[in-house]
Amino acid sequence: MSKKLWSMSTTVRNPYRIRDFLTVLSALDGQRWDKASQVRFQILLIQNRIYVPEDNNLSEEQIALLNDPEISLTYQQAEEIFNAKQYEDPPMRGRNSYKPIEKAGLCFIIDKKVHITALGWRLINGEIEIEDFYFRSMIQWQYPNPRSKDFSAEDGYNTKPFISTLLLIQRVNQLCREEGLKEKGISKDEFGIFALSLINYQDIDKTAKALLQYRIQKEKFKEYQERTAFQKEFASEYLKDYVNYSESNLRDYTDNAIRYFRITRYIYVRGGGYYVDLEPRRQIELNKLFEQENGSVKEFESDKDFIDFMCDPSTYDLPWENTAELRLIAQQIVTEISSLEQSLQLSHTERSLGNTKQELEKQIIELRQIRSDLQFQLSKRELADIPRIEEIIYKLENISHLPEKPSIALEKYAAIALNIINDAIRIQNNAPLGDDNDLLFTAAANVPDIEYEYQLFRGICEVTMLTGRNQWYAEGQPVMRHLRDYENRFSDKPSYCLFISPKLHQDTANTFWIASKYEYEGQRQRIVPLSISQLLEILKMIVFLKQKGKRFEHRTLLTLYDAIVNTQSASDSKHWIDSISTSIDSWIESVKSAA
Repeated sequence: MSKKLWSMSTTVRNPYRIRDFLTVLSALDGQRWDKASQVRFQILLIQNRIYVPEDNNLSEEQIALLNDPEISLTYQQAEEIFNAKQYEDPPMRGRNSYKPIEKAGLCFIIDKKVHITALGWRLINGEIEIEDFYFRSMIQWQYPNPRSKDFSAEDGYNTKPFISTLLLIQRVNQLCREEGLKEKGISKDEFGIFALSLINYQDIDKTAKALLQYRIQKEKFKEYQERTAFQKEFASEYLKDYVNYSESNLRDYTDNAIRYFRITRYIYVRGGGYYVDLEPRRQIELNKLFEQENGSVKEFESDKDFIDFMCDPSTYDLPWENTAELRLIAQQIVTEISSLEQSLQLSHTERSLGNTKQELEKQIIELRQIRSDLQFQLSKRELADIPRIEEIIYKLENISHLPEKPSIALEKYAAIALNIINDAIRIQNNAPLGDDNDLLFTAAANVPDIEYEYQLFRGICEVTMLTGRNQWYAEGQPVMRHLRDYENRFSDKPSYCLFISPKLHQDTANTFWIASKYEYEGQRQRIVPLSISQLLEILKMIVFLKQKGKRFEHRTLLTLYDAIVNTQSASDSKHWIDSISTSIDSWIESVKSAA
């Protein structure tokens, strides 16, 4: 018996990029899937910068070509980059890039040819939202299946991993409730040890009980080092029969699985990012799903039946897609909205519900947006409290040590920092959000990370954790392009770009300085580059004002922005960047003196 931990793709770590991979693959639709086309697929991914190989074995010229988004790569240039890598098995690179697309039911190899499914074309053409697609795909994904040789019934597999994980979390919470313990879902290390090794739905109850015993044992240790040592020793023993177990695999598989599962919006992260739980705002849907599903697999008579099942959403009827259940869901959201309105001391708005399935489906989308807007208002009110601001300061100070991916954490807390200046008309985070308004992933590359508007000015905020020369490649031109597009959209007020990073690379500084002092496409831009530590100085100054009973307003922030973008006295970009710290120090001293 050869057991493996199940896993999501580690090739496509950003689930939102699956559409990009599929779009590139569509050029091979109907073509023979052989070694030559597998290599061609990987070269096309490089040409379209969907996949960017590491720098080793590449020339300086090739690295520059890859990292400059303003230059269109030719197929020949991409092929030369691919060949320079000197892969031991070149076609395998294309096969690995293909696997996650097939696993999602977006394409299959039929009669040795690439076949993009109807569902795949719908995703390419933007006819289905990627979050809805992933949920549909996840609830149908199963082991064993006719397309996978790695997870067979003979080896004990009988599970729909997503469904079984949801049921595991539900059962653990139920056991905690029965034992008088806090219900908090399952931790990330519990997910890795118990969810990834749950290969048969019949073991859900047994696994939940083992998980809870593990948690009780681990919590007996007070020191971090002791808990970590116990965790490693337990995992090594519990997972010893799984041939792909290793500490690094466990960490990677866990992060990727949670990342993909969160996109469905049926789980959320809590406990400072360390625990995964069922999304309470989808409780009606989850309860109906658990009535219909127990985690067991569906049997298929043929390979074609499985393909039809995976690529046609109409083959799976969601148990709440009827008028009665949709009305219950809509009513639950209305109740949540009423509670939020009461917390915000807003007048209650009566809302009548539709009568048809189509009306209710549309209304549910609208109600969820209203709920999201109210949740933002409530969060913003909480940001007026000094302890909450100090919590954000702590998070930013420890950005690289949070359970969240640093790039996601920085985008999240940058938006919160902007909301701390609490007289904004609008702060819009362009990243995809869960029902709890937490980031599911970073914003797409073709839009600003954050947009904001105050009475006197508006603008965008771009963030990055990059600090090397790749910061210039990835952010230089795109940031200026995003700002110019934004300036063209809104000309009623001056627009600024706040750029936040751990530190500014000199090449990025050169680019921003030229745009700020001279021009970008014929006009000067207002770019405000701040390090994370400089942003923290501003937040700490706001805490100082609040302790004095003073309010911080956006017009005060505008004076700092104007001082920074005033590059006329700077002789070069280094002088300009060095002067930013001086401008901040002078500004802080001035604000404190006025208080």
